[in-house]
Amino acid sequence: MPEEFIVAENLDLAWSNFDPFFTLPADCPFYVEREGKPLNTLIRALMRLHRQSPKYFFSGHRGCGKSTELNRLAADEEINNKFFIVKYSVKEVCDVNNLNYVDVLFSMGTQIYGQYIDAGKKLAPELINELDIWGSSIVQEMEKTISKGISVGGGFSAIFLSLQAKIKSEHSSREIIRKQIEPRLSELIGKIKKIIEDIEGKENKKVLVIIDDLDKPSLEQATKIFYNNYTAITQPSCYIVYTVPISLFFAPEFIAIKESRFFSPNIKLHTKNDRNSIYEPGYKLMRTFVYKRMKEELIEPEALDLAIKMSGGVFREGARIMQIAADTAIEKERGRISKEDVERAEREIRSDFKRILESGDYDALNEIRKSNDIRGIEKIGHLLHNLSVLEYVNDENWYDIHPTLEELLKNLHLKKKALPSNL
Repeated sequence: MPEEFIVAENLDLAWSNFDPFFTLPADCPFYVEREGKPLNTLIRALMRLHRQSPKYFFSGHRGCGKSTELNRLAADEEINNKFFIVKYSVKEVCDVNNLNYVDVLFSMGTQIYGQYIDAGKKLAPELINELDIWGSSIVQEMEKTISKGISVGGGFSAIFLSLQAKIKSEHSSREIIRKQIEPRLSELIGKIKKIIEDIEGKENKKVLVIIDDLDKPSLEQATKIFYNNYTAITQPSCYIVYTVPISLFFAPEFIAIKESRFFSPNIKLHTKNDRNSIYEPGYKLMRTFVYKRMKEELIEPEALDLAIKMSGGVFREGARIMQIAADTAIEKERGRISKEDVERAEREIRSDFKRILESGDYDALNEIRKSNDIRGIEKIGHLLHNLSVLEYVNDENWYDIHPTLEELLKNLHLKKKALPSNL
């Protein structure tokens, strides 16, 4: 992705502009404002007077633009006037494929401390001394278990950055560190509280921690973090915005925290139970999403409409389709994306789904395709997680299958009808 965000005049630059995994910075000209500005709901909640520091759970489908919205949240002037903001991605400091609640809390403490110091600020000398002693005591305990040692100098910051690196990259060390910290978790939370209190006293602001990419772990890991250890992760005495997998919002256990849940919706492209209809405001927004990144003449109108339809209103899916289609057009030595190029992208994405879907998933998907509703969330949580099922919001929430699966399910239905009835 180029440092300057230039509207592409050729397909090579268009390909770069549609990088599906690039998170837009807060002031990026590629950004498109969603209908209803859903981020404002979270901003209003944060700005209200609270007797206790609230914990919010922010979700949406993968690729719907959550990280971009959180970048904008962290840059919001009103939010910055009220808070000292600590924002980080958990995947940059932990192994998201092997993550637990201890890692999350440990990373939080390290990031609050580290980002405050990196901002050129200073904590109280007596607190730094207390943190150094506590950090050293943990290392000493670990050195009894790890023969090669984890000896580091430089006080709390160096010690905990070193341990954080080991949590991310070394499986054996990760397990030992967890075993040392878990029995002392109340101590860790207590130290985090003291750091927060010192910062809030010096800055005359509340501390707001925004943790991105906590929707990336597996559903099993996410359930252990946010349900089994809900009490622990809500203990730190600061405002926190956690990203969580969308499927957790449907779990019965999370009904109790419905006031703390915020959702970043997909872009609605058709009305419920009418897949052939066109919701023009949604199409207009997705066209803007494309035209902010490349010139209109680089894609045929019919091809763009198909790309939008196949995106399901998910920004990353739209970017992925456009990137595949641009590459296909380049391969065919065309200077403009055609419907044929988008159809190739559609087939590629459908093939990706076929690799991950299990035989039992197709009946559930077909039922959702017919009803635009869900029953028995325990059976389809993973389908929400992998984008096979998409949620939309207007007067009521409703659901549909990923558009690239439509043809697949129709063909399966026809094959079933063609089978002899005695089979």
